[in-house]
Amino acid sequence: MKLPSGLLAVLILLSTLDFLCAESLPPKVWPSDHSSNICTDTSLCLTFDSVPVLTHSGKIFVVREQDGKETDVVDLALPDFTDMIGGKIFRLAPITIDGNSLTIRLHGHVLKPSSTYRIIIEPAVFSASGGGKPLTWSFTTRGPIPAGRRELTVSSDGSGDFCTVQGAIDYLPDDNQLPFRIFIRKGRYTGIVYAGQGKNHICFEGEDRKGTIIEGINNNSLNGNRTGRALFGIDANDCSVMNLTVHNTTPYKGSQAEALRINGDRCILRNDDFLSYQDTLQLNGRIYLSHCDIQGDVDFIWGEGTAFFDSCKLEALHDGYYVQSRNPDGKQGYVFLNCSLTLSPGVEKCWLARIEAERFPFSSVAYINCEMGPQVPVQGWDAKGTNTSHLKFEEFHSTDLMGRPLDVTQRVSCSKQLSEDEAVKLSDPKIVLSKFDLWDPLKP
Repeated sequence: MKLPSGLLAVLILLSTLDFLCAESLPPKVWPSDHSSNICTDTSLCLTFDSVPVLTHSGKIFVVREQDGKETDVVDLALPDFTDMIGGKIFRLAPITIDGNSLTIRLHGHVLKPSSTYRIIIEPAVFSASGGGKPLTWSFTTRGPIPAGRRELTVSSDGSGDFCTVQGAIDYLPDDNQLPFRIFIRKGRYTGIVYAGQGKNHICFEGEDRKGTIIEGINNNSLNGNRTGRALFGIDANDCSVMNLTVHNTTPYKGSQAEALRINGDRCILRNDDFLSYQDTLQLNGRIYLSHCDIQGDVDFIWGEGTAFFDSCKLEALHDGYYVQSRNPDGKQGYVFLNCSLTLSPGVEKCWLARIEAERFPFSSVAYINCEMGPQVPVQGWDAKGTNTSHLKFEEFHSTDLMGRPLDVTQRVSCSKQLSEDEAVKLSDPKIVLSKFDLWDPLKP
């Protein structure tokens, strides 16, 4: 759609007159009208004097004023909104509502540096009758960020280099070999984040663990496969996530919905909160986790990788299972050292781990010096099938939440109480996580 300059002027005038005559005030828009130095990855935010109601019809246009070229259209009548994120196509909701605020996600990379854009929102977006006049305003994006930077700042208010974490990821070359830091200021960052293969050596560092929040909905119903349904996915190597919260806001029983999925190797998670229900963490590479809080209910720590959990808290939100480790033969699964297995009110039963032994006969899970609440059944582990001889369901010095030794005499027969020497060996993350490269996650 190419709009002549005269038509643009008429739309602006009619929109202004319409709001002057309306009973309610027009929404406050961000980026504000005629503003400049705006991030090229900005979303559009509207704040109303009451909770906005969408009609699931109408269109939102983005027009470049220099040439009148239409650069994006968000059509609310279409059944699906898809976008390319980090080189991967995802289904997602283009509009989110939080109280009186409404956020519109544009398609990625439609805004270019040093350009002026006009936003035109058809009245049908907010009015079933389609009456009224379009809402329209303009802003100008900032110039390009020079290539070669090794550190970027993300800020939701537009004061950083990018407004979104994904914008900072996309800045990197596709085969990055140098350390790169993305500092994320306090704020809420809504939407799917994906660091694909080659976006290596990224340190995602939040300004405040509780105040820097990556949130949003993604799940198996939206993107129906194990590599697409996480809110935050990392397929790159040598990455770290520090001092922030990742919250998949998919509702309870809303299908598998990882907060974080890691297929990359040699990754570190430190001082983070990971929140969801089913399948909160999917860990398939080698990962070291330290002082992280993880919430969920069904198999909320799972995958095929080798992971070492140091002083983490695992909180069961409903009856379910803490872990499902699908590691193959010859590969260590998950080790929990000095961790606390806690529960939310109303939880009665949450197993240490479960597995279908006929499908995954080499599942490996160890709890060493861990505190466990009364929700852990006396049998401890749930192993289905008869092919259990190779399972490694192991414990050492399990206590209750007050530090008193647990009675483990009723644990299932396929589980094992480790000797002190065995526990010492498994308590060393370098031994657990090292491979041919002798990776030591504690080494600076």
